[in-house]
Amino acid sequence: MQKSLDIFKAEPQSVFDVLCDKKNTGFYMPAYQRPYSWEEKHIQDLFADCENVFRNLLESSDAIIFLGSLLTVDDSAASTIFPLAKRHTPTHIKLVIDGQQRLSTLVLIMLCLNERLNTLLPKLKKAIDKEADANLADSLEDLREIVSQLIQDTSNFVVETQAEHDLYKYLPKVIRSQADCWGKDDKKANYTSPLSEALLHYQRHIIDCKDKNSFKVMSLDNLSKRIVDNIKIIRKQLDDVQVGFKANKDETFLTVENLVDKETLDVCLDFPIDNSLLIASDKNTDIKSIIFITAFAKFLLHRVCLTYVEVNNESYAFDMFEALNTTGEPLTAIETFVPKVIEHIGYKRKHGDDSDADNALKTLNGITERFEVITKTKDKNDKAKALILAFVRAYQGKVKITTLRDQRDAMIKSYDSCLYIDKDDYLNHLKATSDFLFDYWQAKTPDLTDFIGNHELEQANICLRYLTDLKHDIASSLLVQFILQDKKYNTLETSDSNFVKALKAITAFSVLWRAMSGGADGIDNVYKKLHEKGFKIGDSEFPPYQLQNNTSLSQEKFDIELVKSYFISELESKIITKDSPESTIEAKWLDICSKQPILTKTKNIKLLVLSAFHNLELNSEGFVRSDEKRNDFYTTSMWDLLSNNERISKVYASGLSDINSFADQKIIQPEIFNKLGNVLVDARCNITNNKNQSWHCLRQKMLEAQNNESIDNIDKLLNSESMVSNETKINASVLMFERKYAEITYFDEWTEQAINERTKLLLSNAWENLIDWLK
Repeated sequence: MQKSLDIFKAEPQSVFDVLCDKKNTGFYMPAYQRPYSWEEKHIQDLFADCENVFRNLLESSDAIIFLGSLLTVDDSAASTIFPLAKRHTPTHIKLVIDGQQRLSTLVLIMLCLNERLNTLLPKLKKAIDKEADANLADSLEDLREIVSQLIQDTSNFVVETQAEHDLYKYLPKVIRSQADCWGKDDKKANYTSPLSEALLHYQRHIIDCKDKNSFKVMSLDNLSKRIVDNIKIIRKQLDDVQVGFKANKDETFLTVENLVDKETLDVCLDFPIDNSLLIASDKNTDIKSIIFITAFAKFLLHRVCLTYVEVNNESYAFDMFEALNTTGEPLTAIETFVPKVIEHIGYKRKHGDDSDADNALKTLNGITERFEVITKTKDKNDKAKALILAFVRAYQGKVKITTLRDQRDAMIKSYDSCLYIDKDDYLNHLKATSDFLFDYWQAKTPDLTDFIGNHELEQANICLRYLTDLKHDIASSLLVQFILQDKKYNTLETSDSNFVKALKAITAFSVLWRAMSGGADGIDNVYKKLHEKGFKIGDSEFPPYQLQNNTSLSQEKFDIELVKSYFISELESKIITKDSPESTIEAKWLDICSKQPILTKTKNIKLLVLSAFHNLELNSEGFVRSDEKRNDFYTTSMWDLLSNNERISKVYASGLSDINSFADQKIIQPEIFNKLGNVLVDARCNITNNKNQSWHCLRQKMLEAQNNESIDNIDKLLNSESMVSNETKINASVLMFERKYAEITYFDEWTEQAINERTKLLLSNAWENLIDWLK
């Protein structure tokens, strides 16, 4: 039986244990780790905690700080390191999964402590040389040995190697994927991340100071603003430490006398302070500063602890990260997927495919940059979840995204199952999916203008707005497949675009399906069969629509006409289950939908209303279908109007109409007045704005609206050059909706019969318009 300790080990370790004692260990920040971001408040809080606990230590040996966890995965084989210079890495490499902010800050504090101790040591040596009292000189010499050892300990912000290069034989202890490369010479080494750049900068400074036999404070020129700001804050905090700790304004300064003969300093820090040092500090204020800095350095290294957790693989590490991380932002599955791709890119470079590797890295960055600009955690996670749902379902069919681990597993397992030669396609397909989702599917106002050109643009836009308005995310996988097909065969911006055909087919299928029950009613299962198990049309069986192992994206593999046939087959099966007594499929659908209280869910019926109005008009011969521009309701202007509050209204509205003025009292029943035939699109919100208005008043308002001269000239307006402006398009759309009032005023009285007749008329027209998108 495998023991849990074989999977991970966790133990409290001091800063000394983690950073100083692990001299041959380097810490590697994977690509998904966010940039270093600790600010002044974080550092001030850390120093305040150190002061409080240090004061407690003077009284109790139990005083200790637990700073949090450091969660790592061992990768001493350098399998996930990119870029990688072989044989130029530390002996031990730890991938940092959680704790990078505190680890980076501790390394910066060590650097600043090393700098401060180095600047104070010459003053201590000078004091020793001047001291005439042998006992005091011996005490100061003991202090010098402690300071010298601390300088050595705090210099472990780098890993020293046996390389000959004066500077690059020192490898920064912490580097970041893609930005840095460990190297033992100037040809291999590359450090551009803010922290590793600062570490090397300080190592160069140390070498320069040795050459000049004097130690000065390091210049902060050419370092990143975040690093410069934080070093300045740390230096200021150390200034306060030197004069007796003053991070906490509520406390008084400590004196050296407060530290004399404190057993806990001897036992816990191995730093006994006796009267000799007190006397020396009274004689020389520099000695006082050295004592306090030394005490603080000892305390930081040995009494500030982390829960050091090492896990044997990343999957377990991320599970543990979620359990430990109660305040920070969880990494999205996309971010934790990045190292897999980096590993593949590194393998390409290793085998000389630099050009392909560069392209893959560019593609990867194009995906990750989408998430870097998102500031809200929930938004980032929601978008990552949507991308995984759309892509992994399109790629391999079945996908589970309930938890963060589900999402990680979905990405990593689908990528691992991909053949090496197909991994570039995988990444390109993922990039195309992210582009579509971010730029169009998730846009505030979806607009395909820059995506498909002008071919059927208006219809495509209202379809996309309908699907995104409903949050019909499961359909995005099928759209992605046909986007990729169009991109491969350069048909995206042509009349042969299968994406546009798929978009219209999905929309028609959804509207016709939902009209029968007012909701989803199991529609997701249609897509699951299509993608997961394969599907049937009649007696014919077809394999599931998956990108995996179908990189040709040919019409044989992804046939839009077959998809349309499948949708029709599923729609017909659904219609039959509704038990309508009618004989034909169309008649059954009309019968089912004509009995539905469709107007109770106005948000969901916008496209059904537009489909019911489209290409239908009332003229002297009665109701006829006409494709004149005055009957084109498939436009974004129409959609936008319907999207405004209270535009979709009712001829008879319970509570707003005077039922006594209507000839048929039965229309008060919800199952009657919520039928589609009772719909009234009040484009100006001026028809139904009065409460308890009568049928006569309502009808008179609609007749007056129809007498608008602009309605008579609508054909001229629609064909004019002014139609290019949005304002003109909206005005024309309002007039077109008002022209539809004729379908209502056509009836002398508004009765159940009138509602039923208009319901079947509108539904029949909607069926004819929508079924055409499925043929």
